[in-house]
Parts: sequence; structure tokens; C-alpha cells
Amino acid sequence: MYLEKEEMKFAVVYAIKQYKAPMGTTLTYELFTWEKNIMEYFELSEVISELLEDGYIYKKFYRNEESFCLTERGESAYIYFKERIPYSIRTRINEAIGRVKYDELIDPNAVRAEVVLASEEQYMAKCSIIDNKVPVLELSINMGKKVQAERVADYFKKNSQRIYDEILKLCTQENDGRK
Repeated sequence: MYLEKEEMKFAVVYAIKQYKAPMGTTLTYELFTWEKNIMEYFELSEVISELLEDGYIYKKFYRNEESFCLTERGESAYIYFKERIPYSIRTRINEAIGRVKYDELIDPNAVRAEVVLASEEQYMAKCSIIDNKVPVLELSINMGKKVQAERVADYFKKNSQRIYDEILKLCTQENDGRK
């Protein structure tokens, strides 16, 4: 099923709102083009560009990927126009988002590391280890450059157990008389 241009915009705004977290570029394109075949790739690219230009969405770096969020203007558009999206499209979007959210939550033991913008041109690596849905270690390190924060996040993912063991050892060792 293909939509009119304005319906495409409303559908993207709707999906971002339903996802409730910044929606990654990859997921956005999979949801609308490949997986659900709602619109063509280039149509979606044009729609996203227009939504960004018109101030309905903005880009944010989230979970190691460029992602989309709604602006206040986008939130208002969602409220006023969500019913303009055909019910069948809303249902497909909700089902696809529900599966993705379930997949993210299904692993109660996970290592997460993401790069976030700390301040203007300053990036931070936010890392955590989750055990049975409970965070056992959360670590945020401001690295300055984005590429450095990405390296820290990648290193954390690959070496999380070793990092956890070392931090635990340092925090629990007996005072050996040194100050």
C-alpha cells in the first residue's frame, strides 16, 4: 500500500511517537520500505528531509546510530493528524514497533554501550551491564570527540566482564596502608 505525500509524513511522525524512544535510521527505513513496504526508499528519504527542514523531527545520536525524535511541532502534528493515517498502516506500524520493543526487552542480561551528545561537540560513552533486568554497572565517560566515545563504547561491549571485575576489585580491596 502506498500513501499520499502528506500521509507519508504523518506516518513517519506517528511511528516515531509510537516508538517512544529515538528511532534509529535503520529501523525507520526497515519499517517503512523493506519490511512493511509502505513507501519507496527515496520517497521516505524525501519525507524525512522535509520533516527535518520543517521542524517536525530532529536528529539525535542514540544507541550508536543517528536517530529521529519529535519536536514540539511534531508532537502537535501527531495529536491533530494521527487519524489521517489509514488504520491498516497504523496497525502495521504498531505491530512492527511492538516486535522491535519486545526483542529489545527480551534479553534480561545485556551489555549496552551508546554514544550520546554531552554538550556542543562533546560526546560521552554511556555504558551499562544489566543482570536479570537490573543494572549492576553504569558508567558514563565524557570523551570529547565522537570517534573517541565510539571507541570506548566498542571496547566496553567487548570487555565488559573484565572492566566490571577490575572495578569491583578496586572498590572492594582492603586498604593496604597506602594513602
